[in-house]
Amino acid sequence: MHLPLLPALQHRVNYTIIRMRNLLRLQQRISIMLEILSKAELFSGIEKDDISSLLDCLSAQVRSYEKGEFIFLAGKSRPLIGIVISGRAEIIKENACGGKTVIGEIRPPDMFGETFALTEKDTVGVSALAKGITTVLFFDVKRIVRTCCSACAHHSQLILNLLNIVARKNTELNRKLYYISHRTIRGRLLAYFEDMAENSGSPEFTIPFSKSCLADYLCMDRSAMARELREMKKDGLVDFHKNTFRLLYRIRQ
Repeated sequence: MHLPLLPALQHRVNYTIIRMRNLLRLQQRISIMLEILSKAELFSGIEKDDISSLLDCLSAQVRSYEKGEFIFLAGKSRPLIGIVISGRAEIIKENACGGKTVIGEIRPPDMFGETFALTEKDTVGVSALAKGITTVLFFDVKRIVRTCCSACAHHSQLILNLLNIVARKNTELNRKLYYISHRTIRGRLLAYFEDMAENSGSPEFTIPFSKSCLADYLCMDRSAMARELREMKKDGLVDFHKNTFRLLYRIRQ
């Protein structure tokens, strides 16, 4: 025969069970986050256990955002480096008339914000908009570029990774400038498609945007781009279904 627990003891037991469940959920979330971070370019070449210790060294903070909420707001948000843990977001530049240009889309485990953080500006120059429920891990860049007192090897690797990322993104920006330097919509599309085909090693490729986001990325009117795509298909230059395209001509080397 089981004797009933006293109310105070029952309350303590329930409280302990709840704490254990919350601790288990927290451990699971940390494990998932470390798995994602191990695939992030910033932590390339660094073991999971070392990533975990680095997060303490970097005073990393996790924040969550609802769909449509600004992660960064141009001219207002303090520059920080962020890595997307879950969800997705668009990096956008808005003008005084309310128009926007999509600079890129970020998903786990993409990094953003490093350019403004490294220039030590007071605020960021672009906005980041959550396209769904999005979780981001933030770092202060000073914690990255200034090594800890132990000057551990994995912190040095972290700095090298950051330099590689900045160099790669600078190259990508130069490619975008090349695309939009073409005067016509067709010229911009073909320049972008040829790069995508070359990078994929196949005339068939999938773009990382919806068609509307592609128009914003290449600084074109969406309706005009849709008309031009239909004309290009009619002219036998490309075929496409949703965001998968296939070039129907041989690219000149």
